[in-house]
Amino acid sequence: MTEIWGERVIGFLIFWGIWLLIPLIVDVSTCLVYLINFLVNRNKKEEEKPDLVFFPFVTLVIPVHNSADTLKKCLNSIANQTYPAEHIQIICVNNGSEDNSFEVFNRFQNAHPEMSIAWNSLERAGKSIALNAGLYSGSGTYMMNVDADTWLDQNAVMSVVKAFENDPTLAAATGSIRVDKELGEGSSFLDLINYCEVIEYILAFDVGRRYQDLKDAVFTLSGAFSMFRRDIILQSYLYQTRTVSEDTDLTFNIRKAIENSGGRIGFVADALAYVEPIESLDRLYSQRLRWQRGEIEVTGAYYSDTPNIFRALFDFVGRILISDHTLAFIRMAWTFLLPFLYLLGYPMGVIILAFLGMYVCYLLLETISFYTAYKGSEPAYQKKMRLIWWIVFFMPLYRFIVYWFRIAGMVAVLTEEKSWKVQNPITQVKDILYDDYIDFVVKVQKMQRRDSNEQ
Repeated sequence: MTEIWGERVIGFLIFWGIWLLIPLIVDVSTCLVYLINFLVNRNKKEEEKPDLVFFPFVTLVIPVHNSADTLKKCLNSIANQTYPAEHIQIICVNNGSEDNSFEVFNRFQNAHPEMSIAWNSLERAGKSIALNAGLYSGSGTYMMNVDADTWLDQNAVMSVVKAFENDPTLAAATGSIRVDKELGEGSSFLDLINYCEVIEYILAFDVGRRYQDLKDAVFTLSGAFSMFRRDIILQSYLYQTRTVSEDTDLTFNIRKAIENSGGRIGFVADALAYVEPIESLDRLYSQRLRWQRGEIEVTGAYYSDTPNIFRALFDFVGRILISDHTLAFIRMAWTFLLPFLYLLGYPMGVIILAFLGMYVCYLLLETISFYTAYKGSEPAYQKKMRLIWWIVFFMPLYRFIVYWFRIAGMVAVLTEEKSWKVQNPITQVKDILYDDYIDFVVKVQKMQRRDSNEQ
């Protein structure tokens, strides 16, 4: 009996080790590459960019849709830039707002007569359309898009212009996006989600984007804060509506346009922009589902044939797709199968042990992730991050939640029309059940009427 039980344990560990090991190898190796790259290059001083002797005109385009609560903070952050105000043009493009966004804009305009500020209004909602209208009407040498719920560090515009002026090959770039969350002041479930977001964004931008910049492999020009040379952006197709990820679509379009000209898409690490933390689990679901399906839609639009596994390994887009899509089911398969193992006769102790083993493996991954994000932050922010070191114990759950949301995005791209408005899964199930109930009631009423007419 002991031998049979031992064989079961060994077989169980081998089986689940295969499911768990492959995605872990990918996730851990990616994180280690980021960490090693940072540690190798941290002592290398970045060449200090010389001060500007000429200040090119810069246009900042802000799409506005019911943004009254955040627009003032966004505009004030632009007014407080170290870049000369007389060389900045602000174009707010209203697309279907129904709140008092215009009043917020009007008060700001009256308070800053020294700045070039314009308000354009479109009849219908649509972020892509609003951005394109602003880009077409802007006159800056450099064009930047800034979301209305985003605010800039005071040196952001100066850092961007210095980067472009000192690198003629730089055609477009994205800034470093941070989550504006005060660390260590709350412990609610939403606070925990926000802390995980903070670490995730630092790892994605201050570490991940730096690495992508070195490899000329920037995948997405962030919709929250990106910048372009005017002649380059106006030669592109601008922002399109064919996918739910118009910023990734534009990135691919620009990359294709400049591939034979020696230009590149980069990352300006010291151009910081801040976004609000996610305000609910519903919003996190909507955001991640849209990102995931947008990634699939864009790559589908630009890849006429899907590369096989070996070709994909040598292509940065292919490697991202392998990590995000090919291994998605493998990461989550245990959640489908684990409950059934008990019904198949596996001891509950073995199942619990396997579950704890998975948690420990992912805890190790998140510890490396946190440390990498910590080392990639400036000293002042490291002090704040030390207040939430314990978040590593919660981050495996956060990763689990996000993985499921990403799988929902893969399903959505195959079954739903593209849309920025996404319901959470609980609401979707309720709606489906309610619709089925209504259909059932209608069918019963039709049958009753038919029987009544026959009688």
